[in-house]
Amino acid sequence: MKLNYRLIIVLGIFIALFIYLFITAPPSLESDLSVKKRFAINDIFKQLAAENDVTRTLYTKAIVGAGLKQGLKFDENWAMDDVHAGPLPALLLRGISNSMSHSDIAIDLFLGSDFPIESSNKFKGIQAEKFEEIRLDKQAKFFYDEVSDKYIAMFPDYASAMPCVTCHNNHKKSAKNDWELNDIMGATTWAYPKDSLSTDEALKLLAEYRKGVKKTYEEYLKKFDIQTTGNPQIGDKWPSQGFFLPNYQTFSDSVGKLVSPVILAQYLKIVDDKK
Repeated sequence: MKLNYRLIIVLGIFIALFIYLFITAPPSLESDLSVKKRFAINDIFKQLAAENDVTRTLYTKAIVGAGLKQGLKFDENWAMDDVHAGPLPALLLRGISNSMSHSDIAIDLFLGSDFPIESSNKFKGIQAEKFEEIRLDKQAKFFYDEVSDKYIAMFPDYASAMPCVTCHNNHKKSAKNDWELNDIMGATTWAYPKDSLSTDEALKLLAEYRKGVKKTYEEYLKKFDIQTTGNPQIGDKWPSQGFFLPNYQTFSDSVGKLVSPVILAQYLKIVDDKK
């Protein structure tokens, strides 16, 4: 397995920060050990959102966008056995969400909109109100929802690539047909029942997200288990290089390189906020 040395270095820094903040920090920082070992859920929401944004953007541009040019297909019915196609970007997120929902963690992941293709994905109640605010100021929203008794984070979801725009504008069920590149199409929404969580719980949330990415992406690759002239070659090459698809490790390594600086910056901010 090819080692991602940059990711190892970043993880080493994370471990050092954890040790300092939650194990060896002097009593003057916090007198209550139970407090020192907890993260605010909003900080974890931001880390999950960063990882999800990098994962989906890379998939949308480097797999779907470049893949379409090579003849790869993507379909909303991709999961059916007789459909040799990959998930559309929104369905990649749905696959990740479904995987997380079958774990023993109590986090929800949902991609909603005020103009969804599926009516079940339309925002309602306080989430609809908060999404109106997102359309105005383009800022993420963090709040407590009394109806669901959960803490919510909503992050604007942009049309970052033309395949997203084209798909939504041409879909027969679309409630809006004039989307443009970089429009806010919806919001990625996370929900969790507690306002804080331990280091172990935080790491488990991230691990479950990555497990969902792995499961969904590898289900896509299984469509091409039998290597023939009609199937893309799976390995360490990308669609931009020809009729190829990266294996999961190659895809994951690229996500790691892109997201590591972002998450590191977030952890450093947490350190500053705790001083």
